Amino acid sequence: MQMQEVETRQAYTILIPAYNPDDALNTLVEKLRASGFSTIIVVNDGSSPSSETIFDTVGPLVDQVLVHEQNKGKGAALKTGLQYVIDTYPNRLGVITVDADGQHLPEDVVNVYEEGVNKPHHLIMGCRDFSGDEIPFRSRFGNQATRLVMLVGSGLKLKDTQTGLRAIPMRYARQLLDVPGNRYEFEMNMLTFTKRLQVPIQQTTIQTIYENENDSSHFRPVLDSIMIYRMFLLYSLSSVASFLVDVGMYAIFIYMLSPYFDTTHVITATVLARIISSLFNYMVNRKVVFHSDARRSLPKYFGLVVLQMAVSAFFVYLLFLLFRQGEVVIKVIVDSVLFFVSYYIQKRWVFKK
Repeated sequence: MQMQEVETRQAYTILIPAYNPDDALNTLVEKLRASGFSTIIVVNDGSSPSSETIFDTVGPLVDQVLVHEQNKGKGAALKTGLQYVIDTYPNRLGVITVDADGQHLPEDVVNVYEEGVNKPHHLIMGCRDFSGDEIPFRSRFGNQATRLVMLVGSGLKLKDTQTGLRAIPMRYARQLLDVPGNRYEFEMNMLTFTKRLQVPIQQTTIQTIYENENDSSHFRPVLDSIMIYRMFLLYSLSSVASFLVDVGMYAIFIYMLSPYFDTTHVITATVLARIISSLFNYMVNRKVVFHSDARRSLPKYFGLVVLQMAVSAFFVYLLFLLFRQGEVVIKVIVDSVLFFVSYYIQKRWVFKK
């Protein structure tokens, strides 16, 4: 009986970052080879000595094992692999990144490959379905949270922001070397930069695989989440700090002005405190949150402040006329929505790099 010849797939290079992998890495590489992938690169991201046997076994099966002497993070491992592929295979369509823990089935890698061949200028994302009861809670919660942050921060509506299965076009692979982040936040930053660098995204559905509640994942829920959401967290802290400055300056001006005025000191204190707190918020957002050197950002910022106050007053008044009660609750809801809207506008327009 004649065996069916497997199609050789060499338009994309397979890149697998690995940190303390188990036998799932060997199985993955064997199946990818059997699926026709001709070039596979593995990055050993400073794994412990106990993983040496795994890399000794997988070494002869792949084209190259790149080594970090110390663990630098998934983002750094991806950048090391991307640099190697750019230097060694510059004429390929791009790179397909695959996780080493067995969550990506070879047939799904093939599907992403085919999508990449058909749409070579797109970032192809293998997106999982998180609606099933078998999905670990931390994975479901993490995906929902990052989807919300991505939508608010970048306007991207994605089904799976944390997938490691991606076909990256060669042009974008070169640009990614300058994208910040050395750990899991790099994969999020990769997505936020697609709009800026005009890279379209194609989402391809893949199967959702979790072995043993995904306990092989090296994702640190607290530290890595802080890195992923860092910009939005800093924006939130900046807003809280500005509120404290506003209240503090208001109290100081009330104390200083009350002996000289009857009632107008309240309005004067309010205006002066708001000006100072707004300038404080502007400087913190520009220098710390968005790291922006954008020109003419100050008039843009204060234009946004005035517009936000007007929109807030309009909707609070409109909703109060509609419900005739709950002025405070209405104010909280309206300003909470505007808080997210303001973040998006500041990131995409006021402090746009």
